[in-house]
Amino acid sequence: MQFCTRFLLVLAFASLAWAQGDRGAITGTVSDPAGAVVAAAAVEARHVETGTIYQAESTSTGNYTISQLPVGAYELSVTVPGFKKYVRSGLTVQVAQTLRVDATLEVGNASESVTVTETASLLKTESGELSHNVPTETVDNLPILGIGSSVAGSSAIRNPQAVAYLLPGAFVMENSNLRVNGAPGNTASYRLEGQDASNGQVPATQAQVQPSVDAIQEVTVQTSNFAAEYGQVGGGFFNYTMKSGTNQLHGSAYDYYVNEAFNAATPWVNAKPTARRNDYGFTAGGPVVLPKIYNGHDKTFFFFNWEQYRESQTINNILLTVPTDGYRSGNFTQALTGRTLGADPLGRPILEGEIYDPTTQRAAPDGRIIRDPFPGQQIPVTSLDRVALNIQNLIPQPNLGSGVINNAVFPFPSERITSIPAFKIDHNLGTKAKFSFYWSQTKTASQYSPTLGGADGLPEPISGEIGTFITGRVQRLNFEYTLTPTLLFHFGAGYQTNHFTDDPITTNYNPQQALGLTGVPVNRLFPFMTGLCPPGTSNGTVTSTCGGQGGMKVMGPTTNRHPLQYEKPTFNTSVTWVTGNHTYKAGGELRIESNASTLYASTDGQFTFSANETGLPYLQSSNIGGGTVGFAYASFLLGLVDQLKIAPIDNMRIGKHGIGLFVQDTWKVTRKLTVDYGLRYDYQTYLRESQGRFAQFAPLIPNPSAGGQPGAVEFQGSGPGRCDCEFAHNYPWAFAPRVGVAYQITPRTVLRAGWGIVYSALGDSNGATQGGLSIPNAVLAPSFGQPVMTLAQGIPFAPLPFPNYDVGQFPQAGYAGTQAPTTWYDQNAGRPARQYQWSVGVQRELMRDLVVEGSYVGNRGVWWNAPGMIDVNALTVQRINAAGLSLNNPADVQLLASPLNSALASSRGFSKPPYAGFPSTLTVAQSLRPFPQFSSITALWAPDGNTWYDSFQAKVTKRFSRGLQANVLYTWAKQLSSAAPSNVTVPGTGTQAINDVFNRPQNKYLSPYDQPQVLTIAGGYTLPVLKINRLAAYVIRDWQINMLFAYSSGLPILSPIAQNNLNTILLRNVTGAQTSYANRVPGVPLFTEDLNCHCFDPNKVFVLNPAAWTQPAPGQWGTGAAYYSDYRFERRPNENMSLGRQFRMTERVGLNIRIEFANIFNRAQMPNPTSTNAAATQVHPAGVPTAGFGFIATANEGAVTNIQTPSSRQGTVVARFTF
Repeated sequence: MQFCTRFLLVLAFASLAWAQGDRGAITGTVSDPAGAVVAAAAVEARHVETGTIYQAESTSTGNYTISQLPVGAYELSVTVPGFKKYVRSGLTVQVAQTLRVDATLEVGNASESVTVTETASLLKTESGELSHNVPTETVDNLPILGIGSSVAGSSAIRNPQAVAYLLPGAFVMENSNLRVNGAPGNTASYRLEGQDASNGQVPATQAQVQPSVDAIQEVTVQTSNFAAEYGQVGGGFFNYTMKSGTNQLHGSAYDYYVNEAFNAATPWVNAKPTARRNDYGFTAGGPVVLPKIYNGHDKTFFFFNWEQYRESQTINNILLTVPTDGYRSGNFTQALTGRTLGADPLGRPILEGEIYDPTTQRAAPDGRIIRDPFPGQQIPVTSLDRVALNIQNLIPQPNLGSGVINNAVFPFPSERITSIPAFKIDHNLGTKAKFSFYWSQTKTASQYSPTLGGADGLPEPISGEIGTFITGRVQRLNFEYTLTPTLLFHFGAGYQTNHFTDDPITTNYNPQQALGLTGVPVNRLFPFMTGLCPPGTSNGTVTSTCGGQGGMKVMGPTTNRHPLQYEKPTFNTSVTWVTGNHTYKAGGELRIESNASTLYASTDGQFTFSANETGLPYLQSSNIGGGTVGFAYASFLLGLVDQLKIAPIDNMRIGKHGIGLFVQDTWKVTRKLTVDYGLRYDYQTYLRESQGRFAQFAPLIPNPSAGGQPGAVEFQGSGPGRCDCEFAHNYPWAFAPRVGVAYQITPRTVLRAGWGIVYSALGDSNGATQGGLSIPNAVLAPSFGQPVMTLAQGIPFAPLPFPNYDVGQFPQAGYAGTQAPTTWYDQNAGRPARQYQWSVGVQRELMRDLVVEGSYVGNRGVWWNAPGMIDVNALTVQRINAAGLSLNNPADVQLLASPLNSALASSRGFSKPPYAGFPSTLTVAQSLRPFPQFSSITALWAPDGNTWYDSFQAKVTKRFSRGLQANVLYTWAKQLSSAAPSNVTVPGTGTQAINDVFNRPQNKYLSPYDQPQVLTIAGGYTLPVLKINRLAAYVIRDWQINMLFAYSSGLPILSPIAQNNLNTILLRNVTGAQTSYANRVPGVPLFTEDLNCHCFDPNKVFVLNPAAWTQPAPGQWGTGAAYYSDYRFERRPNENMSLGRQFRMTERVGLNIRIEFANIFNRAQMPNPTSTNAAATQVHPAGVPTAGFGFIATANEGAVTNIQTPSSRQGTVVARFTF
């Protein structure tokens, strides 16, 4: 009922609302030759390309405002009886910008006219906001539109978000992080055709629903002092206006082509990875004309765009481990290394890799449980599990020699295709009414992807591949009506969807029919099997998934399989009223978001194998003396499963909604002074599940599975099994005042300032996985070396029901470890972050097309999401002291880390479990937790983070004229944060650098994205037609050079983590939290080499100095900060340039051909040095560093570099035909 009431309030306020946010406006004053204002003057703005007329009338104070103008070129005219008609041409209206044009009339006949053709000034005299406009032509011409997932995002197609490279105060890393003016990553808002188009499914991957670059007319990004119209945003407003048809047929065709032939070799390894990518498409727009039926000139227009990205390659460098012929037959002599690890209770030698027969298990004379080795390391054929053999028959043979690891490569095709069709229809219903409709679809498909989909080359159905199939659709309907020359109405409706699936090719697999494996809950996919070999290492892009003596890599599609369907209807309706010196505005918007998902993880069974089942039980470990006893693949052939997870299919739908209302007045106090002030109100709801199937930790409910201990599970909402409660509270007081001032000191100088409060959007759904619904039935081995089942017997357990409203479902019976009951909602999860923004600056027009401006820009943010600042199940120092223990006592620290059933715990009187059934193998520290039955519990959407940002931002803008266009941006800034997420790729969690969670003031530190200085130079020059020999003039003319050069300070390096194991002792496993950092030694250099000097060989030196750090005492927190301003990674210049030529065929037809180079000077970009552990041994056999603190792994070059700068020069050929 409350929701309906608020929605009706939006519609009621709409009767006073402002225009849609992707439009612009023209304003000014009409006066006579003596300077007296002229009232009731008829003012018209004619869109040059469509002929559409927009009308207004000057008020009693001579002021006029024409709002709701689509972007483009305009001609303004003013008509008053007794005066000549005033005509001003050459005006360009931009997104969310107000253009000032004052009209001075001349006495005369109205049939006469005075035409002014001067372009409008670049000065912004009507608002105090900070914004930056980027036309599509600028984006097209500059070498910033890379293609491929590493430079353009998950869709790999050209990404309009690249305009962020042209913003002062912005930091962008595709598919990872976009930050504006120090706000946390990926808190920007995107508007397309006037309505919200942000990706509420996964904010970091805005590319999944992006429009095509060639369908965009222009982009305006508002970075500070937003008008009250804009809200539910943290770091920047990206406002996209889409292209429309005109009275003349126009269009383009283009192709961006990448080939390794245009690239330089990768530094140090001197290789050229294969690169074959294309991004091509076409556009067409014009009037809708049906011969002899309908003539749409000046009335109906269309625009169509189609773009496609295609990448196809053969992957042949993924090394796999598959079982050798001997392993397949049950002979494991190759698993023996020749090392003797000790002797068993019977005095027999224990050999590394030796396998033991579980059927011979018995007690030795001293009572310890032993087994006999398989004679000759051979498992009898009669003992091999029939289901295991059926699975083994699906595994291909090795094809890379006789080794036990990295013995196979199976080439496979990898293809990624992204297509974006789009169209727009505009129609004029007379001179007063207009409507438009826009539709686009961004569709990405990739069945085999080694980086995103786990493709490995194994055949179906045992391959680990899962596909990536994403379809995002956006629809917009806008209607405008001029009620009177000073009263305008607007209504808009939108609908956005994003459908994600990650299925493998085989989705109808029946394990019982194909393998003889019974009891699988869902016949859909091949069961996931892991633990079949010791873990391996990663070396760049060539991955070894097995180590030791091999076995078999994981089999079956990975576990994260969940189709998602995101939907977001949006609405706005608006009116603007101009009277006197005021333009009154008010309005509202409504967003409704939902995300439906089906989770298939573990529904086909997740089987984990171990060496334990063929090891020695009395050892209670398969690893002794640095070697392995037993063999995982042998356990698999015997069908002995060490752990099992099975789960039901769960379906859920989570959602939220947001309402925004605003009122604002733009007051022209004088012709030189404009004040805009307003108030916005936002009401948002936190994410919740539609049927109350979200579970959370309940600290007060007795848990029947933990002896009645407090701490169980509860479900939101009303009904059986629910708590009749809400997990969190929505924030009802999000009032956001705004004020801005623009004062024209001189005709060429403007002082602009503003202050305001902005509230961010609430946490997004992150693929509807937050909150945790499906509880898998996780079964561990009943004791060491004893299987939970055999493959031949089938699965003897049933999955837990879904939904399961049992408050005591955690901990599960028979589970030897601890489990976390999903998550815990912070009570203030419905509170949006609040940001105070301010700026003051001066803008100076040096000449007609050249403007320079400098501004102080600052903000303070509170209530940012920081879940790591809360440890719900914390083992605090107070609890340790209450038990009579102290972290200052090494003996007590050892006791805390000891199992409850250990001799030490018994001798100290700590062997008593906190409740009956508590696993005695867990530590004393676990037993002292407030809720010992649980592990760490993650808080969702805890608004405990803060940010501080101060900067000086300068910008020089040279508008295109005489062949030259340029922008120079400089930012000096300082960013601080207090546990705010440094990268919100996973909403609700985030990466945080937290020292002691119970000492919050110590967690105010330099932001991990702090860059004190950033300089960007962007622009281009076109050679003119010279008055020389005609042939020479033709050869020289129309050559173009464009560039983007960006230079910045290096990013801070995270301080080394303290190695006193305090994090482990205190069980601090909260997401993103570290317990402590190493202490810095004053006066000791942090580096052994200057990372920016280009004067050392990274293959010969360790670049970080371990002597600069000391470890805190055992059991003590360090005093060091997470980041230091003088401890930074290498500076990474971003230097891109293009060279090409424009071939003019006719006045309206042309062909542009150019080649673009990223990293034009082929600067070697080193991978970041190893920096997490200052105590790590620096290994350098024969003087060549191979591991340790300060080691630079140059072999990984190309895999571990700044996403903004490629590791070597890369070229793209571009051809563009326009008409």
